[in-house]
Amino acid sequence: MKSLLRNISVAGICTLTVLSAATASAARPDARKMTCNQTQALINAQGAAVITTGAHTYTRFVSSNRYCFHPEVRTPTYVSTKDTNQCPVFHCERPIKLFDD
Repeated sequence: MKSLLRNISVAGICTLTVLSAATASAARPDARKMTCNQTQALINAQGAAVITTGAHTYTRFVSSNRYCFHPEVRTPTYVSTKDTNQCPVFHCERPIKLFDD
């Protein structure tokens, strides 16, 4: 009986985990469904936003350097949106080190 109850509990936990993961990805904004202006406005309003960029991809975009973790810096990039393939936005990236100290 204990084994049956444990199996039922494990199945229930697994089901809740899958459902919560699906809900989290469904709640994430999708750049492909927004205009460039909407995407930029969302990033600027929140400071930093994780946005879906493709069928199985997402990226964290930022409005300023203060949302990057040291030593990363805000770097320009482009994302495809509903109205353009090259909407200018920013993400955090480690700077390229050209010379050893």
